[in-house]
Amino acid sequence: MPSRSIGTDHNSPPKVPILPPPLTKKRRTSVQELQGLPEPESAPGQCLFPTLPLELLAEILIQTNSPRDVLSVARTSKLLCSTLVCNPAADFIWRTIRKKCLPHALPEPTPNFSEAAYAAFVYDGGSCDVCKKGTTEFYASFATRTRLCRDSRCKKNIRKYLMDVTHIFKGHARDEIWIPYVESNHCFDPNLDNAGPDNPTILMKKSEWERFRVDYAAFSALSPPPSEGLRKACTDQIVKFPKVMELAVALHKWKRTYVTMHRTTKTKNEAWAKALATREGWNEHDLLNSQSYGSLHRHKNYVLEEVTLRDFLPIKPLVEAQLLKMQIHRQNRENEASYRQRRDDVEQYYNRLRSAGTVVPSLYEFRKLSVMTTMQGSVTGSRPNSSGLAKDMKNSALVAELVAADLKTWMASAREKLSELLGFPKWRSASKTKLHPLDRITARFRCQGCGKVAKRYEKERCLDFTGVCAHECPSDDKKHKKPVDWSIDRFIKDEKASNVIARLLTLVGITDEDVNAYNTVKMLGAHIRCLSCEHAFIVMDFPTLIGHSHRHDNMQVAILPKGEGPERAFEAGLSAKLMDKGSKSRKLRSEANYRCRHCVAASESADAGMDGGEQVSTGESIAKESHMEDSQTGNQERRQRNKKSKLRSMDFNALRSHLKGLHGIEMVSDEDFFARPVKWQS
Repeated sequence: MPSRSIGTDHNSPPKVPILPPPLTKKRRTSVQELQGLPEPESAPGQCLFPTLPLELLAEILIQTNSPRDVLSVARTSKLLCSTLVCNPAADFIWRTIRKKCLPHALPEPTPNFSEAAYAAFVYDGGSCDVCKKGTTEFYASFATRTRLCRDSRCKKNIRKYLMDVTHIFKGHARDEIWIPYVESNHCFDPNLDNAGPDNPTILMKKSEWERFRVDYAAFSALSPPPSEGLRKACTDQIVKFPKVMELAVALHKWKRTYVTMHRTTKTKNEAWAKALATREGWNEHDLLNSQSYGSLHRHKNYVLEEVTLRDFLPIKPLVEAQLLKMQIHRQNRENEASYRQRRDDVEQYYNRLRSAGTVVPSLYEFRKLSVMTTMQGSVTGSRPNSSGLAKDMKNSALVAELVAADLKTWMASAREKLSELLGFPKWRSASKTKLHPLDRITARFRCQGCGKVAKRYEKERCLDFTGVCAHECPSDDKKHKKPVDWSIDRFIKDEKASNVIARLLTLVGITDEDVNAYNTVKMLGAHIRCLSCEHAFIVMDFPTLIGHSHRHDNMQVAILPKGEGPERAFEAGLSAKLMDKGSKSRKLRSEANYRCRHCVAASESADAGMDGGEQVSTGESIAKESHMEDSQTGNQERRQRNKKSKLRSMDFNALRSHLKGLHGIEMVSDEDFFARPVKWQS
């Protein structure tokens, strides 16, 4: 593509050349090799060990005591792998280390092995032939290349994969077989100290035996004679077989010596660590599990060397610092467990007080009481006996007196403030029959901080004095969920609930000072009618009345005489059953079994209740309409008309949407709907 000529402007800034994107590693290497570019200089901190000449590398590696170390070095990079494994000039390194390794020199390999491959054959790990899990153990049988992990079950189950062929060849198996077999039955014995490799029993892998049986039959047959290829292959194996078995037996003996030396070295190192811990005043378990000394201990066992004072002295300050850290960590863990136990004991005591009917604050505030703070303690503070704390709190009269005194002090300011909200500042009375203003049924409060109530107050939607004390505002911190500090200033008087209770007491003819006021209004049952709901005939009991009062600014009520009521009786607790999270409630919610009371005209519902009829609208009875809905032979027009009717049966979720959309009722309560008894009982 021809280049464009651009005019030169001496006042304009110089153009910055646009560089091509950087090449990938593979492409960058190939471009440098093709273009003959010089290699970049080594950056500070770069490892120069792979660039050492072979002579210096050999001097370093020969100081090791095992070909396993040379294997580890060769596998660190491609350069070292090609230098030590693929370079015949490096064989002397492997050979020298093989002859001086511990516990004694390895036997000479067969010609099919290179020095590096022979080291990998002896020292590398692999998969267990029984459980197929990875293991770093030596071959259990070098001849058959059978490997087992440390699991004792694998050593027992390996017999399932082997076959005893001694009786097949009538005692001449060693002369007839030309493929490797298990060099000794003791190969699978966990204790190799007294196990000899010589044994008359011949064990072979079942898979190897099947192949050998076919080849043996063909090779030994006179007619037809074996093919030239089979004869040559079997002859080569027969020639190699004695050397292979000789090497396998020699490696088995070497392995037995290695295991014995490893066990001896490990015992000596553990004894040395025990003596060191005793001399220094340390815990032996902590010493062996410390990062510095534990690494030294395991490495010395790995290389079959004993730990000496010369090895330990350079790391002694670091070991002592790590042991101190472990002790602090253990102490903190014990302190936290003790503190957690004491907190559980306090919570158990708190639940016992609530069950007894004692007015108590929330658990978060209860823990702040002085006696609870002392007994609960802290993680880093004093630690009383955790095991005896629960027993002392349950049986000690002194603890009960101290808790009662703290609760009285805590509630004194709350009672005074709430009494002022009710219009009774500094109330005192000499009468024993008059209730305190906070103990009256007209004492109702709301939390202006969150506006929520506990589950036991969901029907009333306001709090009495006990509920105020135990109220807990939800935390805005969703991450840590720390409770909000309780404050009496968060609560205000619930005027709507207090006023409607006062009107009901006036109708009954008693005052809220009466001790039996609550029992009296409770005995009314579901004979309290809301006159403010002019469009429908709504009746309820006393707890439902308190919650219903929040729907009206100035709720008016009436008490129905005996025998008068709506067409469908009020069922207390029906909404709570349906709102439950259980599977039974979920099934009941899905049934089209519920109808709205607000859609039934007040006059018709009242007439039906007094006359015993079930008229709902336009001369049709509910029973007849229910029969029409349940009938499967109804036509499409009837179903469409029934679907548009306000008096249709709905499932509970549809009922909630209906009440919210048509009547503006957010919280569904028992007085808002009824269920057909037949469907509910089923």
